[in-house]
Amino acid sequence: MKLRMPNSTSGNLNNFHNMILLSLVVHFVVITLVLITVPSSPRLITFGPIYSVQLVGSDVTLTKDAPVLSDYINNRESSFPSIIKREIAQADSIIAKKEETDKVNVEKAIDSIKQKEAAHPETGLTSKKANSATVTGYVGRGTPSDQAAAQRNEYLSLIWARVKGNWTLPPALMPKENVETIIAVRISRSGALEHIEFEKRSGNRYFDDSALNAVKKSTPFPPLPSYIFGKQMEIGIRFHSSELH
Repeated sequence: MKLRMPNSTSGNLNNFHNMILLSLVVHFVVITLVLITVPSSPRLITFGPIYSVQLVGSDVTLTKDAPVLSDYINNRESSFPSIIKREIAQADSIIAKKEETDKVNVEKAIDSIKQKEAAHPETGLTSKKANSATVTGYVGRGTPSDQAAAQRNEYLSLIWARVKGNWTLPPALMPKENVETIIAVRISRSGALEHIEFEKRSGNRYFDDSALNAVKKSTPFPPLPSYIFGKQMEIGIRFHSSELH
């Protein structure tokens, strides 16, 4: 009887085949699980608010000939012009009424001035300061009222105070008898001296020159107040020798 010893080489080979088969099974299971758990599309990561935009094709575009849009446009075009014309007409009527009212007021003022001039033939206004050397005349337009006359006299007194402050004459050149000279001036609205001349001479050259220099040194005069109308004002300034004694 012959005994057979087991072959160790064939046993090791079988074990190796079993390990390879087991490894393939494990890899197959792992790959299957990965394919099942992983989503088919990548995850989209967004930041901030999400906006939805809808694209409109040419088949849904409204034209001006469409019934709804054309009616809307016609309604707007027919409504606005009438409102604008109405507002313009109202504004024109208001302006016309105001111009008529102003014209009536101006005509009344002119008639009132003419009545005053007819009642008082002498021209000009006399200053409240009835000094021997004073502003004697006023030629221009103004409101014929006591308040307006008082306002004008206040301005004339201011002019005379300035002129008198610049009026000087050495005692050696003073005339022995009382003399008088009147200088006519025209003042612009800004107070500038537009014209100056002698309306009356005293006969004493030094006295007349002193009066003329006093007026020139006082210019420019204060601007004409708002209550004095016209582009300029003409006044006569009377100088009397008694004012220098």
